[in-house]
Amino acid sequence: MDYRATLNLPRTDFPMKAELPKREPGRLAWWREHRTYERRLERNASNPPWILHDGPPYANGDLHMGHFLNMVLKDVFVKIALLDGKYARFVPGWDMHGLPIEYETLKFLGVKDFHAIDPLELRERCKERALFWLDRQREQRVRMGNFGLFDHPYRTIDPSFEATIVNALADLAERQQIYKGLRSTLWCIHDETALAEAEIEYEPRVSPSIYVRFAATPEQAAPILAAFNFAAQDDAKVSFLIWTTTPWTLPANAAIALRGDATYGLYRIGDELVIVAETLARQALAERFAQATLVARARGSDLDDLAVRHPFMDRDSVIVLADYVDLETGTGAVHTAPGHGADDFDTGMKYGLPILNPVDAAGRFTAEAGPYAGMHIFKANAKIVEDLERGGALWSVANYEHSYPHCWRCHNPVIFRATAQWFLAMDQNLLRQRTIDAIEDVEYTPEWGRARQRQMIETHPEWCLSRQRTWGTPIPSLRCLECDEAVLDARVARLAAKRFAQAGASAWWSDPVETYLPPDFVCPKCRGTRFEKEKNIVDIWFESGVTHLAVLGRDGMPWPSDLVLEGGDQFRGWFRSSLITAVALKGRAPYRHVTKNGWVNDEHGRPMSKSRGTGIDVKDAVEKWGADVLRLWAASVEPIDDVRFGPNLVEQVGRVYRNLRNRLRFMISNLDDLEPVAVVAREAMEPIDRLACGVADAFVASVKSSYDRCELHDAYLQIVDFESALSSLYFDALKDPLYSRAAGDPRRRSAQSALLYVLRRFCTVLAPVLSFTAEEAWQAVPSALRGDAESVFDASFDVARNRGASESDLRLWQTLRALRARVAAAESPRDFEAQLALTVTPQAHKRLAALGDNLREALVVSQLSLHQSDRADGEVEDGVVSFALSPAGGAKCVRCWKYRELGTDPRHPEICADCAAVVRALA
Repeated sequence: MDYRATLNLPRTDFPMKAELPKREPGRLAWWREHRTYERRLERNASNPPWILHDGPPYANGDLHMGHFLNMVLKDVFVKIALLDGKYARFVPGWDMHGLPIEYETLKFLGVKDFHAIDPLELRERCKERALFWLDRQREQRVRMGNFGLFDHPYRTIDPSFEATIVNALADLAERQQIYKGLRSTLWCIHDETALAEAEIEYEPRVSPSIYVRFAATPEQAAPILAAFNFAAQDDAKVSFLIWTTTPWTLPANAAIALRGDATYGLYRIGDELVIVAETLARQALAERFAQATLVARARGSDLDDLAVRHPFMDRDSVIVLADYVDLETGTGAVHTAPGHGADDFDTGMKYGLPILNPVDAAGRFTAEAGPYAGMHIFKANAKIVEDLERGGALWSVANYEHSYPHCWRCHNPVIFRATAQWFLAMDQNLLRQRTIDAIEDVEYTPEWGRARQRQMIETHPEWCLSRQRTWGTPIPSLRCLECDEAVLDARVARLAAKRFAQAGASAWWSDPVETYLPPDFVCPKCRGTRFEKEKNIVDIWFESGVTHLAVLGRDGMPWPSDLVLEGGDQFRGWFRSSLITAVALKGRAPYRHVTKNGWVNDEHGRPMSKSRGTGIDVKDAVEKWGADVLRLWAASVEPIDDVRFGPNLVEQVGRVYRNLRNRLRFMISNLDDLEPVAVVAREAMEPIDRLACGVADAFVASVKSSYDRCELHDAYLQIVDFESALSSLYFDALKDPLYSRAAGDPRRRSAQSALLYVLRRFCTVLAPVLSFTAEEAWQAVPSALRGDAESVFDASFDVARNRGASESDLRLWQTLRALRARVAAAESPRDFEAQLALTVTPQAHKRLAALGDNLREALVVSQLSLHQSDRADGEVEDGVVSFALSPAGGAKCVRCWKYRELGTDPRHPEICADCAAVVRALA
C-alpha cells in the first residue's frame, strides 16, 4: 500500500525558486499600493524619532555598485529603526548643482566652452538634466527595495533650499566668518574655476624634474660668502640649486626658501660654488658629487634676506626661511612662487613678496610671463627647460612620475593660482578649535574615524567658497563700481534669500542689482552707491554642507540627526563640510553618530571600471541577480572596509540566500492547516518547541544588538548560524511529528505553533536586509495567522517583551546541536537506522531528561537510552561521558521510516502501531 496520501506533506505557494528579478517589481507595487512605509511611519509617529540624514548623491548619471552598497546600508538602518517602533522618517536627497551636473549637461549638449552659452540658458538646461537624472536615480533607489519619502525628496535646486543656502551665508557674513581675499588656491584650468581640497583626486603624472641654478651677481655673492665665512680666491660663480617638477611656475618665482635650522654646504665644483642642504648634497649633485668639495657650511638662518638673480626674468629672487622646507627630497632650497602654491603664498605674505600670477583662467601665460605669453603652461615646460639650458642655468633634467592633484570631475591636472576668492575663515571666532571640540561629542564607527575627522579639520586650509561657474547658488556679493570693493552684506544676502525662495536663484542673473539693495545702502569702504552683482556661485560642498539646516528641525525630524553614513572619502567631504557649517551656525555637530562604508572593487581588488569590463551599474546588477541577493551581499561583507563584488561572489552569497529561502519555505509549508484556535500557547508547548522559541528570542535580541552597533556583518553571521541550527537540528527533529502524526495531534500542533513563532521572529530579523523575501514569506503565511500585521514591516523586534532563552537553555541548545551532528556524521548506522545509548553527567542528565521523547526526536534516532554517570560536568566535554550508536531494533516502518515493531495491525503489516492508528483514523 502507498501511504503517501496519509502523510501531512508540506503545502505552500511559496516557491523554492526565487526568480527575484521577475517577482520583486510586484512586491514594490504592493508596498506602494498599501503605503507600507508611510503607514508604519504614521503608527510610530508618537514614539521617539530616529533620523538618518541622507548625504546627497549627484544627479548626473546612473547609480553604480558603490551607490548600491551605501544606499542599501542606509535602508537597512532605517528599517531597523522602523521595526523597533521609532519614527524613522527618511528623506532622500539629491545634490543637483555644481560642476558634476554642469559638466554632464555641456557634454550632453555638445558644448565644449561654457562661455559660448548664455548663463540663463545653461542654467535651464542643467536643471532639466538634473531632474532627468534624479528621476532615473530615484527609480533605481526604489528598485533596490529602499524605503523613504521618495515622492518628496530634498533637492538643492528647490527655491526653498536655495534660500536656506543664502540665509546660511548671511548668518556667516553677519558673524564676520566670511571674507574675500587674494590667496593661492587650487584651480582647474580646464573648467576655469577655483576648487576646494575635497574636489581633488590624486592620479599618477609624469612631469619634467629639473635642477636649476639661481646665480648671484658679484654684489650678491659677497654677503652670501660672508655668511659662510668663506673668502673665494677666484671669481667662482655662486648659485643656489633648486629642484622643481613644475618649470612653468618659474616665471612667477619671487624667492628661494631655506630651512632655518638646517645646515647648508658650499660646494666647489670646477669653477663654480653651489649651495645645497648638506644632508641632500649626494642626491642633489648626483654624478657631480664625486667632483664636489665641501668648502664651507652655514645655517639657513644666516642666509635669510639675501638675494640672487632669477635665471631668466629681470629681477632678484630673495632668500627666505620656511619650516615646510623638506630635507628628504630636492636640494633644501625651495623655489617659491607665491602666486602658485599655498605654502608659497603664506611665505610671500610673511616677507612681503610680490604675488605674481602670470597665468589666466584657462592656463595660458599672460604678458607678465614675458617671452612665454600666450603659451599653455604645460606646453611651455619644454620651452622653459630649453631656455634654462641655453642660459647655463639648467643643472639636470629628467622625467619624474609622481602623484599629482587632478580635478575630480574632468580628471585634468590642476594648478595653484593666486586669485581673489570668498573664503570661510577657519580660525575666526575660534571656529577650527570649536569644530575639533565638537568631534568629541560624536560617536564614530569605526572609532578611528574620530582621529581621521580631527585631522581633516586641523589641516583644513581657509575654505574657498566661490566658484567661477554658472550652475549653482550664487554668492550674493556686490562689487562697488567706484572703488572696486567686494561686499558680502547680510542684509543683501537676506533680500536675495527672500527673492530666491519665490523665484529661484536664476533671478540673480536676470534681476537688476537694485532688487537686492537695502534702502540707503552704501559701500562700506568709499560710501559709493553704484554696484554690480558678482557672478560667483558657492562651493557645492557648502550647499550639501547645509542640508542639515534645510531638512532637519522640521516635520518631526529633530536636529541633529542620529546617524550619517557615507563613503570614507567624506571625512574630507560631506562629513567635514556639514560639521563646519553646523558648528559655525549652531555650535555643535549636526549628527550624533558617523559611520562609513568602503569602496567597492572588483573580485580581484581592483577599482571597478567599465573600461576594464569590471564595472556594473545598479540597474544591470538588479536585472541580472535581483535586489535581495545583492542586499544580502551588502550585509555579508565588512562594509567599513573596501569590499569586493563580482559574479563569483554573488554566486557564493546566492547559496546562502537559497538556504535561507528554503528554511522559510519549510516553516511556511507546514502551517497550511493550522487555524488560529489551534495555536498552542508557548507554556503548553512541548519542551523542545519552548526551547526553540526561547532560542529564537535570544537570536533576535543578539542580532538586534549587532544592528544597533552598526555591525551588520556580525548580524549576517548570526543569521547564517541560526539558519544552520534550524536546518541541522530543529527542522530535522520536527519532520517526523509534522509529517507522520495525525493532523490534529497535540504534538504536531505544538510543533506547528513553534514554527509559526520562529517564522515570525525570523522574518522580522531578515526584513531589514532581505526585504523582498521576508515580505514574500510573510504574505505566504495563511492570512488568519498573520493577525493585524498585513506586512512584515508591521511586525516589531519586541526584544524587551519577549523572554529569551536562559544561559542554561542556550547551553542545552548547543549540546543538542553537537549530539545531532555526531549522529548525522556517523557512516552507519545513522539517523533512524540507529539506536543511541547516551551516558552523561548528572547536570547534563537533568537538562536532557527534561526533554522526554523530544530528545530522541532531536537526535533523529529510532530508540534512545539516557544514562546518568557520577562524573562531574567539568571532567567531560558537553557533559557527555559515552556516546554509542548501534543498529536500531525492529524493522523500518515504510510510512514514518523509524525502526519499530511492525504488523501489530494485520491490515497494515509494513507500518508501526503509531502509524497504523493514524491511518485507521483517516479511513
